[in-house]
Amino acid sequence: MANNEDFVEIVGQRVDDLVNMDVPARNATRILYPLAREKIRGPLCLTAAKLLRERTHQGEVVFIATGFPDRPHINITVAETDGPLGAAALARALHWGLRAVPVILVEEQLVASMSCVTGAAGFRVLPSPEEAIAAISSFSALHAAAVISFPNDVAKAKERAQELIEKYKPTGVVVIEKAGMNEKGVCHGSRGDSNDAIAKIDYLVLEAIKEKITTIGIGDGGNELGMGVIQEELKKTSIPYMAKCNCGCGGGIAPATRTDVLITAAVSNWGAYGIAACLALLLKRPEVFHDALAEEAMLQEAARVSFIDGATGYVMPPAADGLRSAVHQAFVTLLREIVVQGLGFMEKGAIYMRSVPKKGG
Repeated sequence: MANNEDFVEIVGQRVDDLVNMDVPARNATRILYPLAREKIRGPLCLTAAKLLRERTHQGEVVFIATGFPDRPHINITVAETDGPLGAAALARALHWGLRAVPVILVEEQLVASMSCVTGAAGFRVLPSPEEAIAAISSFSALHAAAVISFPNDVAKAKERAQELIEKYKPTGVVVIEKAGMNEKGVCHGSRGDSNDAIAKIDYLVLEAIKEKITTIGIGDGGNELGMGVIQEELKKTSIPYMAKCNCGCGGGIAPATRTDVLITAAVSNWGAYGIAACLALLLKRPEVFHDALAEEAMLQEAARVSFIDGATGYVMPPAADGLRSAVHQAFVTLLREIVVQGLGFMEKGAIYMRSVPKKGG
């Protein structure tokens, strides 16, 4: 007879299935998910949520890295909505559910915009992790997060990574929609071109791995940090530029850096939402996962600060990966309902099992 752990696995698989539904019709997710799922003994989002829950306690820091300068050949301040919303929503879930202190890392030129989106998720955004850490233990309630910069220069990135890991001792590093370096040390966009404007978060992940800190990578195209878990397999797929890019480096766009857990999604934001939903499931608190109104608020704020829809290049109407706000709101509603129904199913199952007479009784 199934037990609660079995039910959790079933619901976790439903979350994975929804997160990887190819609504944007990009075709990559149908290739990426089976490859990633082969590497993990359990649903991907649930596995990540379990690790974060087990290793994170009140007042401890979790790093969340995002930000994708999307048209750097035009201007390095142009960045997309996919990633920032996932970071803000996951930060909210970690804080609401575990009382963690979220510290979000982006390129220097994106700090102000990311701070606004994080504020739309409900946080008072503070300029330093120290202040956010102090807020969690304040006698007056203050729900704070920090948004800080991370460099794209290799030497500075290595130094910054060591400093951040040593100083804040995070329990996890989550990277959402962030191009990862290939074996030549080059980051690429999905169109096969190199992108030097991307912060070299790879070094933060590598430093975290050395310290046995949980690392999680989330992506939707195959060029994102964490895809090193399936790099060799990616190079044999039909996804363009995986083995041979356009920049001439000779390494292709498939990243080399691995993470403990790789999460694929049709939209990278959705992968972060999947972790948040599974955290709500594990904690038996649906409110840990944000709702459609919060999703709308974050997308509206992202548009207000000029994050673009990476698929269309437009700021308005608010959208991510070619899908308008109403679609993302509907997705959040469905994902939240999977959690609510799953919790109800588990409760009914527990009642049923308690009511079944024991053998010999």
